[in-house]
This record gives sequence, structure tokens and C-alpha cells, in this order.
Amino acid sequence: TLKNTTCAVIYIFGVVLLMQNGDKMFGKATNNIIGAMSILMLFCLSAAVVGWLTFGKSVTLFIQKKINDGLKAAVYSISWLGLYTVLAFAILVLA
Repeated sequence: TLKNTTCAVIYIFGVVLLMQNGDKMFGKATNNIIGAMSILMLFCLSAAVVGWLTFGKSVTLFIQKKINDGLKAAVYSISWLGLYTVLAFAILVLA
């Protein structure tokens, strides 16, 4: 779960870099509909990727009837993601 949550944080960092440098990479959006659609599609893709990375192991364990292990994996994943979130806010406060 630490490995998957770390991958989720790395993915989130990549999306942030893309969003911060989008103008440099793609130029100014001249078609507002396509620009808005691209952002919404990225949001949906991100929800799917981070959801899979965070809860994929838990769901697999549930399907294998390992309910307690699945619950533990979900709690650990959420805890790691929470810790990463606290660290990110701590960096913001200290910077």
C-alpha cells in the first residue's frame, strides 16, 4: 500500500506539473470548449488512476474473500495518503 500510494503521489505531482506548464507546452487555448473538455477528461482520468492505485489492492483482497486484509490495506492506503497530504501542507506552511 505504501508503494501504490507513493505512485499516486508521483502521478499527482506529474499532473500538477502538466497543469502549471500547460501554456508553455500547448500554448494558449484558443478553443475554450476543447480546453475545458481536456481539463475535465484529465480530472476523470486522474480520479480513475489514483482510485486504482489507492484501492486496487483492497478490492483485489475483497474479491479473494480476504475481508480483513482488504480492510487493512484500505486503511493503510488512506493513512499513507493522509500523511503525504499533511507533509505537503507542512511544506507550504514552512516555505
